Amino acid sequence: MSRSVNVIFCMFFLLMLQACQSNRQANNYNKAQIDDNGMLFLKSGEESTLASVKASGLAIANSKNQRVIQFAKLMIDDHTMLADDFKKLKTDNLITDSVTINPIHQQMINDLDVKKAGAFDKAYIQMVINDHIDQIALYKTVGKDKKNASLADFANKTLPGLQAHLDTAKFISTTLK
Repeated sequence: MSRSVNVIFCMFFLLMLQACQSNRQANNYNKAQIDDNGMLFLKSGEESTLASVKASGLAIANSKNQRVIQFAKLMIDDHTMLADDFKKLKTDNLITDSVTINPIHQQMINDLDVKKAGAFDKAYIQMVINDHIDQIALYKTVGKDKKNASLADFANKTLPGLQAHLDTAKFISTTLK
């Protein structure tokens, strides 16, 4: 009798161990497979996008240059869609943290807010150029990342638009006095 109880107990224990292992495997399938580089990309990209929208809103309010205003409207449209894409990527990868504008970008925006006319236009366009150079470098790096395939696809799909923004900003920069 004691032997059969031991056998039943061992079988029960093995069954429970197997159930725990199966549950652990199921949970691993549901978790995001984003590494630290992928997380950095998501946070940096989303934060930069939010800063671009906010700075571009200032450009619409503060600039008198129609070319700068039209460019700012384009930036708001494109980067608002990009922010939505980042939110979807985060949801798809089970990431729930929220992103705010970092202190460096916030200081740039605050500096822009006090400038007027030509000084504002130059500072805004230079901010766009610098930010897009940094973001393009990040997107290119992530675009080559084989570990984060969904992020690599997103980065490669988005790069041409960012490059177009950079090229346009550089052109506008040459026309400002």
